[in-house]
Amino acid sequence: MNGKMQQSRGLTGEGLLNLLLDRFETPRQRARDITQAIDYTRIGGPAAQDEFHRVLQDAERAGGIVLERARLGRFTGEFARARLVDADKLYRFLVRSPAGEIADVASRRIGETIPDVLKDPFFAEVEREAIAAWRSNKSYLGLSPAQVDTFSAVMRLAHGIVHLTGRDVDHRTFSRRTVKDSKALERSEGRIAQLLKRRNAGLAGDEPREILEAAGIVRRAHLLQVKGPLRLSSDALTIEGTGEMFIGLPWAAAQQATLMKPVDYIITIENPTSFWRYCTEIGGCYLALLSDGFPARDVLSSMVHLVKAARTITDAPIYHWGDIDAGGVRIAAHLEDAFGIPVLLHQMQSQLALEKGTSLQSRQGLQRLATRTGDVGELARWLCTDEANALEQEELDPTAPAGSNAIALSARQ
Repeated sequence: MNGKMQQSRGLTGEGLLNLLLDRFETPRQRARDITQAIDYTRIGGPAAQDEFHRVLQDAERAGGIVLERARLGRFTGEFARARLVDADKLYRFLVRSPAGEIADVASRRIGETIPDVLKDPFFAEVEREAIAAWRSNKSYLGLSPAQVDTFSAVMRLAHGIVHLTGRDVDHRTFSRRTVKDSKALERSEGRIAQLLKRRNAGLAGDEPREILEAAGIVRRAHLLQVKGPLRLSSDALTIEGTGEMFIGLPWAAAQQATLMKPVDYIITIENPTSFWRYCTEIGGCYLALLSDGFPARDVLSSMVHLVKAARTITDAPIYHWGDIDAGGVRIAAHLEDAFGIPVLLHQMQSQLALEKGTSLQSRQGLQRLATRTGDVGELARWLCTDEANALEQEELDPTAPAGSNAIALSARQ
């Protein structure tokens, strides 16, 4: 949860002096004085070096540091290192407050802002960890003490979810009612999910959205995008198939739909661009459903309804086309579990990733999925290997599943 708040890029006089204080604020036993070697290759040209020396020499005259010359420094004018001799004087020279003082101010503000949250021992411990990190000039949950208001909002949101009454609460409604900001939960869902998972390791899911849903917070669905021989008749809608295009249905309306005739196959597609291309470029009699990443719960229930409607007519196979990476496999497994039948992976073969992909950035959740049978388990096991690559599905042109009756529309036109 912790990380250094200040990262050195180019070397300036102020930057080097702040590095000395950063090290001074790190809680560790020191057998020697704090010194910082000077790398002149990072300073720049003569003008930058003159300014660098001016700042350091001013700090030395202020009594905060001592400059030590390089062995040949009397000829080159260069210094070997700067040694911290009086931190208080250097703080004053830089007009910088000690990290401990900044952390104390943050602690008081948190105590005034969320006293009710801190009555919970778990959140009191989180606050103590944050203050300890800030005293050491480190970030906590990716936040600095200057972001204490965001930290307090994260704590209040996480506390509210832990003590949530009921389930399936819309995330923006919950966020607005809890911290008077409908988008605060969305902006910090990774931090909040991290706290929820720490509080309850048994919460299902690897992605923040999955963890939030397991804790009772859901994203309300928009439209379910679908292509196929749908039949829907109600006071509000009458649909007799989507033709060669796709349509967007309110999830409640999708729950009333049936199919006019059997389909050759069902395909779920992870990302919108690939879904739109598939529906407009691939012909035939099939049912195509957009998951749009991990589908919102209402969208998923509508997808399940349509899959069951299709398979009550014929045992049409179900394919899934998504990214070849840890997230893509988790989505495929999520859909497979929801449908209750094996899902065949389409255009998600390891050979495609080896030919066209890039290095895999994350293996989160793959070990668990590697124990599964079928295509999902096979791909998860390969992604656990050293040779694994990732591939975004937008890299590929859509193709129909082998053996299907689908045809490329562009070839007919």
